[in-house]
Amino acid sequence: MFANEGRRGVDVITRLRRFARWLELRAVGLMPEYFDPAEGARAAFIIAVPLVLIAATGERGFGWIIFAAFWTCLADTGGPERTRRALLAGFVLLGTLTTFVASWLAGLSPEAALAAGPVLVVMTALLPIRWNASSLVATLLGVVAVVAVGYPRPAVEAAVLAGAFLCGSAWAFVIGILVWRTDRWLPTRQAVTAVYARLHDMASDLVHRRADKPHIGQTQHRRAVRGALERAHLRLARIQEDDAVGAVRLRKALLAADEVFHALLALEHLHPRLDRETKAMLEAIPPLLRASGGTLSSRGSEAAEAAEVARQAEALRQRVAGRRGAAAAAMRAMAAALAVPNDRSPEAALAREQASADASRRILQAAIRSGTGVGIVTLVAHWFALGYPYWAAMAVVVVLSPVRRISWSRAIERIVGSVVGGILAQMLLTLVSSSPLLIGIIVAATAATIAVRSVNYTLFVVFLTLLFVLTMGVLNPGHGIASARMLDNILGSFAAITATVLVWPERPASTAALAGAALTANRAYLDAVLSGDPALIATTRRAAGIASTEAEIAFYAPDRILGAAPTEADIADLMAARRLAGEAAALWYDRRAASDSPETDDPAPSTSSARTGA
Repeated sequence: MFANEGRRGVDVITRLRRFARWLELRAVGLMPEYFDPAEGARAAFIIAVPLVLIAATGERGFGWIIFAAFWTCLADTGGPERTRRALLAGFVLLGTLTTFVASWLAGLSPEAALAAGPVLVVMTALLPIRWNASSLVATLLGVVAVVAVGYPRPAVEAAVLAGAFLCGSAWAFVIGILVWRTDRWLPTRQAVTAVYARLHDMASDLVHRRADKPHIGQTQHRRAVRGALERAHLRLARIQEDDAVGAVRLRKALLAADEVFHALLALEHLHPRLDRETKAMLEAIPPLLRASGGTLSSRGSEAAEAAEVARQAEALRQRVAGRRGAAAAAMRAMAAALAVPNDRSPEAALAREQASADASRRILQAAIRSGTGVGIVTLVAHWFALGYPYWAAMAVVVVLSPVRRISWSRAIERIVGSVVGGILAQMLLTLVSSSPLLIGIIVAATAATIAVRSVNYTLFVVFLTLLFVLTMGVLNPGHGIASARMLDNILGSFAAITATVLVWPERPASTAALAGAALTANRAYLDAVLSGDPALIATTRRAAGIASTEAEIAFYAPDRILGAAPTEADIADLMAARRLAGEAAALWYDRRAASDSPETDDPAPSTSSARTGA
């Protein structure tokens, strides 16, 4: 009975992971590795103090202190300490100025109020052109601008409103930076751990695959791992700017993960031809990957965890000792890459992410779209006399992205999340009449909102809607707050989708072009393996994975309805590209197998050539 229950539990986890990969294919993230309860607890404390004070004193006019504190919590995403402090300080100061200007301009006249939001949104959206890494701060400043426009005041009262913002944001800054400090390495560790989680899924699926049954999930695993690798590269590149020495361990773990990914590609390609004994050896890989990922996220004894990884890696190496062939070479390389301690320093630093040549153009494009969308939605909201028009404008600001596919996905997720959250909030406002209990629910919703913000956007919006509707219900009791939130978010999301189509429309590459590019990139990868040049192999392997991933996501993206569906020829090109990737990986390990000595079974002389940080 217990065995059956255990299997059911595993089935549930497996189905959840497969669902997560399915969502990822459609540009919808579901990443439980990023759940952060500690960050949520800190945000809950930051919001609870001013909320309780305002409720106790009855000074509901200072509700902006709560909003400012929460937005500052959202602006804090960890990372290098110097960069983090600069971004948060910039948000505090620029947010205070934006609040005053927006509220004051809106108070001058109705015409000024209609123009203030779009103009300020464009100005804040252009901030990343001159200030790297400020995209989130720029988005939140746009939110501050459109919400402050909803509070038109003369100059003196606008200054009071800005003062409330300064108090709330400075309070959050002091607690987050000086008093309640969290692990600044956590986001980067989470990013690298997410790579190992996806590698574990890929290896587990490989172990349980039936040779006589066509497998349709391997491309989802490849895409999920490649996406996680790129996110981890970006995170690590940012934190190395602040502490290159402290990043060495994570850098080694990421380079080892890339070696494992390469080995799994080869094993996937070889799987139909593997004998039963070799397939049985694959069962040792998932536990090894789970243990390796655990060393990055666990708070236990690092030495004990490293020893366990070393033990499992040695066990895998012993199982393939003396065996020839590419599969055995792939497993030996995997064991060598994951074994700890590892005194070999990475052969190449991770490539620093450089802005693309058209980055400024994309930022300007997104700014114009956001300003236009905010202007249109503000006019519509005022025309129909919606209760909280700035909520619709806020939806436009946070949904729009330089990438149309992401904008469409966010719009759909925001609509779903706001409806679910609005219904829950309305039920609570109807059933709960006790203000202390509502305050407790608001504090809990704050913790949940921050804890899941990187896990899934829909889930984030559910708790965010719950938080804002209940807070408005406590500060300004009234009817229809929840329904207004739902309606405004739907209106704003549709306005954002419309802006991606009508305002400065981009012409994305066709599915045929993307599939062709993926095929070409993977041919280059195979040619690099044939040449035997390690640096070229590393470069082409990464480029091939990115090209294939872009093509597959474009095939299933929600905005594909505006373009032609992929033809059978396009799909055939993409599948051929994936086969070439498997062939290249298998060939690489086949050549390494020829150079391995079965007597010593020591792969050390050849492991470095494949571990170049692709």
